[in-house]
Amino acid sequence: MKTGNTSAAVLGLVGGVALGVWIGAEITSARIVEAPVAAVQPTEAPAPEPITVAPRRVRVRVIPAAAESPKTPKLVMTIPVSAPELHDRMKTVLAPGTKIPMAVEGFKDAEQFATVAHAARNTPVPFILLKHRVLSEGQSLEQAIRASKPDLDAATEVARARAEARNDIAALSATD
Repeated sequence: MKTGNTSAAVLGLVGGVALGVWIGAEITSARIVEAPVAAVQPTEAPAPEPITVAPRRVRVRVIPAAAESPKTPKLVMTIPVSAPELHDRMKTVLAPGTKIPMAVEGFKDAEQFATVAHAARNTPVPFILLKHRVLSEGQSLEQAIRASKPDLDAATEVARARAEARNDIAALSATD
């Protein structure tokens, strides 16, 4: 009795696989079925008109090298927040004992992290407070500094921190 049930199950399984293979081949094949057509005299069809497409106009703005201002951002390679080189570089910027893997959590990119770290070093505002206000509360770095220390020129501090962060990122990109 057991042998009969086992044989039936194996045959059912093999049959299911064979059916699946056959149906899959039928679905994916590109067979063309030709139906019998009655003899019809061909008539001359008009030639199709050619399709014309109007050329697209693309505006390109060319800035001569002499016209570049010193504020023009330079293109640098993107450094991931998890890069060990970035961690080593930022270890000196952050307070001693800061756990770098926890410090980088939540930041979109290395520049954002480095900017907040430099702003914390340059101002008497703790890094964790700036991080919380920027990432959790959605404030800009300038708003976060202003909320903590209204007597500081927050815009100047942000510009200084951003410049230092970009220099760090550029230095890391240059070593690769």
